[in-house]
Amino acid sequence: MRPKQWIKNLFLFAAIIFVKEFLDIEKLTAVFEAFIIFCLASSAIYLINDVADLQYDQKHPQKRFRPIALGAIPPSAVIFAALIFAALSVLWSFYINNLFAFTVISYLALNLLYSFYLKRFVIIDVIVIALGFVIRVIAGAVAINVVFSVWLILSTFFLTLFLAISKRKNELAHLEGMETRAGL
Repeated sequence: MRPKQWIKNLFLFAAIIFVKEFLDIEKLTAVFEAFIIFCLASSAIYLINDVADLQYDQKHPQKRFRPIALGAIPPSAVIFAALIFAALSVLWSFYINNLFAFTVISYLALNLLYSFYLKRFVIIDVIVIALGFVIRVIAGAVAINVVFSVWLILSTFFLTLFLAISKRKNELAHLEGMETRAGL
């Protein structure tokens, strides 16, 4: 489930900060609820991705110690948990509002495409990662019914695109000579 990665979901709080509504308890509660929903959704994606990358993770110097790569948890149990988390996140998201539910469904769909297909392509790989953060920012705005700024979206996209490219470059430098997935 990678709880350490849930920090990425803090991007949901961007809109409430930039519209200076972070003292509004109702809106803050909605964003916090949205954060939990995205933690469920992202956990579902991480689980599915770990099953999809099983053969590569078993050869990776750090990822081989993950429970799925070690064989400590059977892939069937992982997929079952991922389906439960994804279903919960989608169903719960409709309680916030329909636009927010659309962002959760979009996030799940984009990341499923990424896990099984899009990560094979060098530039598309990092663009999809950046779009995942953009979806989070939009989700935070629609959860509290505020208009999001084009500048906020563009800033988020380019910042996270830069970080994703830097991460891939670093990963390539450390895995030089090892078998990696096609996108690297």
